[in-house]
Amino acid sequence: MAEYLTEEPGNETKQDKAESEEYYTDYDSHQNVINMMTAAQQADHDNREKARESHLFVDKRDGQWEPYWWNNNAGKPRYTFDMVNPIVDQVTAEIEQSDFDIKVSPQSGPASKETAMVFDGLIRNIESMSRAKEIYINAGRGMATAGYDGWMVSHKYADEESFDQDLVIEPVPNFIDRVWFDPASYRQDKSDAQYAFLLHPVSKAEYASRWPEGSEASVSDDREGDAYYDKAEVIVVGQLFYVKRKPMELVLMSNGAVYEATDDFEKVVDELAAAGLTEVRRRTAYKNVVCSRFYDATDWLEDDEETIFDRIPIIPVYGNFKITENKTIYWGVVEKLLDPQRVLNYSMSREIEEGALAPRAKYWMTLTQGAGHEDSLSTLNTNSDPVQFFNVDPENPGPPQQNGGAMVNPGLRTISESMRQLIGQTAGMFAANMGDNPGLQSGVAIERLQSKGDNGTVKYFRALETAIAATGDLLVKTIPKVYDTRRTVRLLYEDNTAEMITLNDTVIDNQTGEPVILNDLTKGQYSITCRAGPSFRNKQQETIETIIEIAKVDPSIISMSGDILLNAIPTSAAMQIGERKRLQMIAQGLIPASQMTEEETQQMQQQQQNQGQQQDPNMVLAQAEMAKAQAEQMRTQVEVQK
Repeated sequence: MAEYLTEEPGNETKQDKAESEEYYTDYDSHQNVINMMTAAQQADHDNREKARESHLFVDKRDGQWEPYWWNNNAGKPRYTFDMVNPIVDQVTAEIEQSDFDIKVSPQSGPASKETAMVFDGLIRNIESMSRAKEIYINAGRGMATAGYDGWMVSHKYADEESFDQDLVIEPVPNFIDRVWFDPASYRQDKSDAQYAFLLHPVSKAEYASRWPEGSEASVSDDREGDAYYDKAEVIVVGQLFYVKRKPMELVLMSNGAVYEATDDFEKVVDELAAAGLTEVRRRTAYKNVVCSRFYDATDWLEDDEETIFDRIPIIPVYGNFKITENKTIYWGVVEKLLDPQRVLNYSMSREIEEGALAPRAKYWMTLTQGAGHEDSLSTLNTNSDPVQFFNVDPENPGPPQQNGGAMVNPGLRTISESMRQLIGQTAGMFAANMGDNPGLQSGVAIERLQSKGDNGTVKYFRALETAIAATGDLLVKTIPKVYDTRRTVRLLYEDNTAEMITLNDTVIDNQTGEPVILNDLTKGQYSITCRAGPSFRNKQQETIETIIEIAKVDPSIISMSGDILLNAIPTSAAMQIGERKRLQMIAQGLIPASQMTEEETQQMQQQQQNQGQQQDPNMVLAQAEMAKAQAEQMRTQVEVQK
């Protein structure tokens, strides 16, 4: 599980060695930025080349054969017996079947559970509108394949006729060719990166429209050989992101509240003093502001622009991540499988070739026996004619003698089998994880094999948790800046139900008579966690099966919680039955008033007024029969669902 704690303004990071120390990097110099990008590319060159090799190995047709084999073995068979793609597919499928849920919790200050739930709903809605699940899955496959992928967070207008903005999670195609981070950053999520570069291949028409004064000179993309796009048709534009430290003055008041000494604060100083609050002390702190700027190979294309983010809004996800000798190293599942898969392809192709070309059993005969049959004998190895003629030789009575055929090199088969085993062991994937039952083993044995296989894939889930938690942390810090006015927004809950609420809504407190802001997202600090778990549909099914098992032991559970069970079944018919069951349970007094809605309470009171406190015995018997019929219908519904 990945966890983040939001920081109060002014909290020092590694960049703040001392309050008085100033850092300066010449981000205004175009040539200096070009040099910085080149240095970042060189620092990560080896990782990128191996990552690209892994991608080509699984994605390119005939990518599992090295070029030298193609060049030096013309005419030889080249068959591919792919064991790597199914392993990558298995990891991706497990990611797809899981939910990566961002959870916001109050941490300090005036933070509350209610506001944390608002953050949860907003983030889940942002993910839904951005189709983040698809982005996470695609990045997960890239990470499992090559050890490196990611996405970014941006903001845009809600629609063409609005000034309201929304946060968006966006994919970054060809991440390994387009994103480079500060080489000095050491955190896996790159939250400590002081700068990063994002390359954009744009059409010549778009370039001319956005930057008519530009030189049309592409920046370097660090690829050797042919690029993934035709540079004759596009122009590669760079985008620099860098962190600027801006000083700010903090004021500590006598009630413990901390304010930034802005013009707005100075306007309310007198009001705070009238309320009995006095200033305790002041100090200078720094806050991070991310700036952005576009450039080509020769000059800047746009002026420097401050963003709403306090960290680089590009989120990488690494498969295997290590720092060795002050250098970042990462890789995916494919890199360690390259050699055994190539040996497997070679050995099996050679085995097939030798088997096809192995001479058939030879006939030994005299010249007399073969005279006149030279043509048929010359095609003996390729002709499958079961009849072969020969001349009777008085000096050698009997038919020609046949010897055994040539044997295929048994070492090739041994090599092939060894490589198959090595691939599975290296990847940490076992037959049980791939859906097989090796040797028809017992359930316990299969579970043990699956557990071993899970050890090979858990690292990729943890990597996604880290990246998605970083995304949640970035969103929680940025949401108050985007949703900063009175605005109606949608909250999306785990079960895909939605609710519309109003942010920053000012109301009058009935007790104090003072204005109060509801759903104010600017107050308090929050912690962010992310844990991979089963999808909501799977959790629904598990809940249903659990309740059914409990009901087998205690049938009364149906009468006590039948509405919960029925509403857990994701069909409209079951939900309608559940609503009727709940009304019945209310009438029977099985649901306490504290768990009833206001509408249900009013209906209950009205029913009691109309019918009195005494119930007709015949009515009670009828309700019992109805409950029995509904229980049977529920059982049928569950079986259909299963």
